[in-house]
Amino acid sequence: MEDKRSIFFRYRKIIFAVVLFMVADAVVIGINFYNTFKADESAVSINLSGRQRMMSQRMTKALLTMDRSLEAGDEEGLKISLKELTLTARRFDRTLMGFRDGAMVTGGDDNPTYLTQVETDESRKFVADAYEIWNPYMKLLKPLMNSDRESFLDEAFKKKLGDPKKLEEVKNKFKAEEVFTDEEFKAKLEHVDNFPEKFQAELKAAVAFALEKNPTHGEPQNNRAILKLMNALTTDLEHVASNRAATLRIVLIVGILFALVNFGYTVVISIRDLIRSDQELAEARNETVEILTTVREGLFLLDKDKKIGTQFSKSLPDILKRDIVPGADFLPHLEAIAPRNIYETAMDYIELLLGDRVKESLVTSLNPLTNVPVLVTDPRNNTQTRYLSFFFNRVVTEGRISHLLVTVQDVTDRVVLTQQVEQAKNQAKVEVETLLRLASSDFDALQHLVSSVGESLSQINEKMSAPNDDARDRLHTLNYVMRIVHGIKGEAAVLGIDVLESYAHECEKEMVAMREEDSFSGNQMLRVAVLLEGFYQRHSSLAQIVSRLGNALGKTQTTGGTAEWVPQKHPFEDHITALAHRIATDHGKQVEVSCQFERFFSLPKTTEKELQDISIQLVRNALTHGIEAPDKRVERNKPRTGALSLWCEYLGHGQYTFTVRDDGCGIVPERLREHFVKKQFMSVEEASALSDHEIANRLFQPGVSTAEIADQDSGHGIGLDAVLEKVKEMGGHMLVKSRPDQFTEFNIQFSTVQVH
Repeated sequence: MEDKRSIFFRYRKIIFAVVLFMVADAVVIGINFYNTFKADESAVSINLSGRQRMMSQRMTKALLTMDRSLEAGDEEGLKISLKELTLTARRFDRTLMGFRDGAMVTGGDDNPTYLTQVETDESRKFVADAYEIWNPYMKLLKPLMNSDRESFLDEAFKKKLGDPKKLEEVKNKFKAEEVFTDEEFKAKLEHVDNFPEKFQAELKAAVAFALEKNPTHGEPQNNRAILKLMNALTTDLEHVASNRAATLRIVLIVGILFALVNFGYTVVISIRDLIRSDQELAEARNETVEILTTVREGLFLLDKDKKIGTQFSKSLPDILKRDIVPGADFLPHLEAIAPRNIYETAMDYIELLLGDRVKESLVTSLNPLTNVPVLVTDPRNNTQTRYLSFFFNRVVTEGRISHLLVTVQDVTDRVVLTQQVEQAKNQAKVEVETLLRLASSDFDALQHLVSSVGESLSQINEKMSAPNDDARDRLHTLNYVMRIVHGIKGEAAVLGIDVLESYAHECEKEMVAMREEDSFSGNQMLRVAVLLEGFYQRHSSLAQIVSRLGNALGKTQTTGGTAEWVPQKHPFEDHITALAHRIATDHGKQVEVSCQFERFFSLPKTTEKELQDISIQLVRNALTHGIEAPDKRVERNKPRTGALSLWCEYLGHGQYTFTVRDDGCGIVPERLREHFVKKQFMSVEEASALSDHEIANRLFQPGVSTAEIADQDSGHGIGLDAVLEKVKEMGGHMLVKSRPDQFTEFNIQFSTVQVH
């Protein structure tokens, strides 16, 4: 309140001058508006009074033309003149009434307009004198006037000698269109019956009156007397309009002179106040520059259009490693340095802060731009990861949010220290888990996991070392890496190694986000390399612990299996069963698992591992997409517990078949079409054009999934793609059988015989 009073006191002279100018201007505008309004009325009145002069002569001309047409028997000329008479007489009568009382009339452009009554005594006298002549004149013209819309006289002539019923139809038609009332219709009908004798008599009477001498106005004829009165009315109206124009000019001159004087006064005091304000602003600007030059954090203002303010700290370009232009859009800078998922979340967060519906204290903890990893290039062109934190505070002006004050800090040292601590915790967790696995006497499976993960990482490293200049090659490499990571996640899940499984899942999510971007760049491949480094660290720690503790317990790594089939339970049965029950529990389902893996003992180790990886993927697929929830199964007349079967059979001559079957919802092409269109994997036209077989095959393409929500077990579009790739690597082929709402069966046929 005190600030508002001081502002008013400081600028009171300017405010007084402006208020005085506005009041005077409002008075001038009001007077001008009134005179302009009256000038418009005068223009209408002058225009219509001039038209009255013309129509008085048109009526006389129409009467004389009708008289000649009647004598010559020219029916067409008679009808034309009759319409002309009707139009001019009605308009003349309505306009004259408007001059007397004010009324809506037909303007010069044939559109309705309001005609005000005359104001001066002279004009009122001219109108009154005109009515003395017009009233008896109009009384004689009325029997001759016809409808503007259709010639009743013409219709009556056509029907007069015809059927009386047809004449009745004409009567009803004109009643419906409200052309005539019953009385008028009766009079018109009588008028036709006596035509042309009565009509001729009425016409002669009207002509005689128009040409009759008018001694009152000193004119030889009544029509000329009306013309003279309308001329006089027009002259008087023009005189009134001229007086109003003169008044308007005087008001404008006075208003302009006052505005010039007031403007000069305002300019003088404004310049004086501006000089003083400029001095104060210069001092404030110098202080702001000193602050922005000294502060180490990046500081800037962000307006409602997400544009950077004109003033920002000197350290901001150094922190962001980008050239900052005042007034530039902030979002492109943020998009260039932040990961895609963080950038999209940050946009929503900034919108929330710029709105006034949510309190700032409630959304501060939701800031997604804390510890944001960014890739920067040093002067030696070495790429390194830095971490930035953005903090936002609302700037409120007069109760409204005008800007956001943004503070940017380089928190790399703090984040790296935190990561090192977290890494140490994770390493300790791996050691504890390894000890627990050893305690459960599952040491052979753990050794196998260490060896398998090491081989997988070597394959990835070899693939990543190949040139990937083309975007298509980079995407192919990414899909290859995702399939292997998905396999590692499955192996870790079977043995319950949560650290390895969780890290593989996080890597999957980030790589899926990369794959969904419009262009997969080389810089993103660097991020893939960073993710794989995490795998190497976890694998190295796990391998060291397994090796040390294995030596301490007197255990060594197994070297391979026998080629002969041993009829005993394969240890993988317990692992895959445990995994199936865990996934079913996580998704609120029930399942009974049946496994027959005895033939695995007779397979080469590499083939056995491939089948185990395939089993993991197909079990995930069956429990997340196939087997329904208990209530849904009851609705379909199925047991509440789903059935999942896995078995391997020997066909002879080195030929094997491996089958995974569930009694779930099956593969339904129509449901797949709806889902693919909904998820924008394809358009409606593309989905309709594909056959049922083709639409089902789309399930095996990279990135395609039928899951509504991605989680640790499904939704990334990797599982079936990875299965198909492994079957190809084995040199086998896969058959898929399915029946809607009954079952799905994956049958893989392969051979252990080497063909040379």
